[in-house]
Amino acid sequence: MDYGVFANKNVNSRNRSDRFVFPRDYISEVFQRPRHSRALEHCQSIGDRLKNLKYTNYVDKTLGVAHRDSLKPEVERWPCIPRKKTYLSSVHSILDLPRYSDAVFPELLDWSKDNILVAALGNYYHKLSLSSQSIVSRVFTRHEIQCCKFDPRGELLLLGTNLRRVEIHNNACNKKENEVICPCYVKGQEPFICCSVTTVDWSPTGNSFVIGCALGVVSSLTRSARVIACYRTHLGPVLLARVSPDARYVAVCSVNRNCVLLLTWPDLVFNSRMVSDCLIKTFSWHPWRSALLGVGAMNVSLSASLALWNAPTKEVRETSLGPAKYGLDAMLFSERTGELVASLWNSGDSFYHKTYSQLVVLSDSQTVVDQWGAGLSWSDSVRTMVFNPDGTKLATATMDEDLIIWNFLPEDKVKKNTKRKRFSAMAVYQDKAAQGFSIR
Repeated sequence: MDYGVFANKNVNSRNRSDRFVFPRDYISEVFQRPRHSRALEHCQSIGDRLKNLKYTNYVDKTLGVAHRDSLKPEVERWPCIPRKKTYLSSVHSILDLPRYSDAVFPELLDWSKDNILVAALGNYYHKLSLSSQSIVSRVFTRHEIQCCKFDPRGELLLLGTNLRRVEIHNNACNKKENEVICPCYVKGQEPFICCSVTTVDWSPTGNSFVIGCALGVVSSLTRSARVIACYRTHLGPVLLARVSPDARYVAVCSVNRNCVLLLTWPDLVFNSRMVSDCLIKTFSWHPWRSALLGVGAMNVSLSASLALWNAPTKEVRETSLGPAKYGLDAMLFSERTGELVASLWNSGDSFYHKTYSQLVVLSDSQTVVDQWGAGLSWSDSVRTMVFNPDGTKLATATMDEDLIIWNFLPEDKVKKNTKRKRFSAMAVYQDKAAQGFSIR
């Protein structure tokens, strides 16, 4: 058992070059004067470069200088209310995630509706209460956990494990309620290969969920773990599977592939495919649209790109994400503001600097409204990120086995009514009208 999980990290516990967050007095002293003019170019963060571009455009507009459209980057916009102040530089807490760097798949962190943060490491999952800053429970599972996800109601915790098992645990009593075997194996198939469940996700209604396995099979199941449908991608291990906000589609991508599949939900019938020239790294549904998918990728020159895919119309708009020579690790849309949070790293080759990462908040593909980066020597990268229920805190899990909880937005003094129109309401109504029930 890892008793060091969620332990507060001491800034002296590791070398400073390995730390995700530097001490305040250390940041002000390091890299104040670049050693070379070329180093100055690489010292500029992604936010500094974009601010300079914005200022240049402002001066050119004031002086009446015509722009060369061929040099202007194409800007793709999505629905959002961008912030007017910066908040991301404030860290709420830094905790430890031992053995997280050994995990093959990153989705081992989630935040429940009752404000409980769970981290699944090995054969245990650990629950942390952010209000009391204490671990409320440690639960042992028979099989090693590969991914986890709370249901939208906060009642169940879904665990994808090795040996083809999917476990459904009661969130209140921390006990296993149900278990199902991944339906990827076909009777008579030789040789028999035991898969691992690599990704899980709940439908917005909480009535069903999707799983993806290492053999490239995607399956939809009811809340009571009854199999609805299966789809074989023939693309290798499934990296991500996400159900759209309107519960009509599920997006699927595999490890080290350049395409994203769009299947209907929950019957998993092929709908369309987006093929890119880049390697797909991650994707996220926009919470303010019924089925708008943001797909993050990296091309052969290690530059990040973003594609906005409107699932109903099959329209795809692709553009670069930030300046050139920035790679992408993870990204997620904020349900509160609609902004895109991305972990980018400098992939440019230079003798004068190390590869470093930055956490940025974008209102469109080229505009950074908030950021955090700790200089040239910060080489830690974010593997996954989740928001708390009210969207004011952001938890990131890194390769350096750090769990950083950020103050993403200021907390509300008065409890706001966060209820909004659910995009899945119409689909559920049509199911009930046609067949008397809905399993979306």
